[in-house]
Order: sequence, then structure tokens, then C-alpha cells
Amino acid sequence: MFFDFSNTDVQKEIISGFFSILNTLIAAIAAGGIGRLIARQGKLKDQLRMAVQDISFLLKVEEIHCENNKIEFKESRKNKVRKEARIEGYNFSGEFTPGRIRSQDIFR
Repeated sequence: MFFDFSNTDVQKEIISGFFSILNTLIAAIAAGGIGRLIARQGKLKDQLRMAVQDISFLLKVEEIHCENNKIEFKESRKNKVRKEARIEGYNFSGEFTPGRIRSQDIFR
């Protein structure tokens, strides 16, 4: 079959078809990118929940340890140990205390 490529109707249909294919490709690429972004956000939220649970656990461990210190040494020594940790370069922001964690829906 022979097409007259100099005919403006044929040129118009070729250009129209090309842009239809291009439009479909752009939509597919965008959908794939958005899907990966949503999946990545879900994974990050899961990791954040796990980290907050670990922080809650470690704060509970600290609380139990301080109670044991009160029995054995008549003082909890919590502030002394936290000060030593700060001297070594570790800091506790206080953002993820048990009360703050309970009050935020994202961590439930």
C-alpha cells in the first residue's frame, strides 16, 4: 500500500498518531513514578513506626532500670547516666516520649 506523505491529511494523521503514542508513554511513566513514590512512603512510615516502638521499648527499659537502681542505690541515677551519654556525643531530643507517642495517630 502506498501513502502520499506530501498530502496534508496523511501528515496530520501521522503527527496525531505520534502524539497519541507519546501521550500514552508519558502517562505510563508518570503512573509508574507515582506508584514507586507511594510505595516508598509506605515503607518509610513502617520504618518510622518500628523506630518509635523501639524508642518506647528502650524508654521502658530505662524506667525499669531506674526503679532497680532506686532499690539498690536509693536513687535512680537516670540524669547522671543521660549526662554521661551527652558527654559521649549522644543526645535525646525528647520528641518521642511515651506521652507524645500515645497522643499522635501516626504511631498507632
